[in-house]
Amino acid sequence: MTRNEMNLVNMFEAVDWFLASNVELLKGYQPIVESHDRITQGLGVIEGLSEAQSTDTKVQTKLKNSEKKALDEKMIKVSDAMSAVAAATNNQELKLIADWPRSLVNRLRENDYYIKVQQVYKAALPLAGDLEVWSVSMDDIEALNTLSASLKQRTPDRRNTVVISKQASTELRSNIATLNKELKDTLDKLMKPFATINPTLYGQYSNARTVVDLAATQKPKEDDSTKDTTTDTKK
Repeated sequence: MTRNEMNLVNMFEAVDWFLASNVELLKGYQPIVESHDRITQGLGVIEGLSEAQSTDTKVQTKLKNSEKKALDEKMIKVSDAMSAVAAATNNQELKLIADWPRSLVNRLRENDYYIKVQQVYKAALPLAGDLEVWSVSMDDIEALNTLSASLKQRTPDRRNTVVISKQASTELRSNIATLNKELKDTLDKLMKPFATINPTLYGQYSNARTVVDLAATQKPKEDDSTKDTTTDTKK
């Protein structure tokens, strides 16, 4: 949510609170009651969208990096043991699979990396007994498969998170605009008569309708003191 959007939502909440606080005074004015219902519902939608928008893709990235590191370590451990077995048995085919540059773990394209992991995994399975001598357990071998599968899932998860966040941002802007229009085109006009009927109540409404730039109030600039941020409810 942008700063301007946050400022508007804070104003919507202030208006919602004003209407809720004066429900007894306003309950005889059905159009105002209905407008209040729309505002409350709109704020609920905005809150849900705001949560979806703020979904942190960094979490998925950190998890992916962590699993990639663990998989790299297993790949090196199993490959080194396989290389030793290949040397001991003069198995040239196994040597070609096991002896690969360590830089490949970060240099290979993602899909090629998974292919290499599966190649090492399938070659290691029938050698489980021989690899035990070199401190490689069956769990180490199976970890190549399970970590690889989990890591592959992280990419679509992160993409889905980004898509959800972007869609929420679009819907959030639309709902904020709709709620702002509700206030300007409907509630402001419904409250106008109270400038005469109940000036105190109308003054409270006008205060609630003030859009305050929270960031600006935290770090005021010299020329901000003359800036009028009050929404004109009398137009």
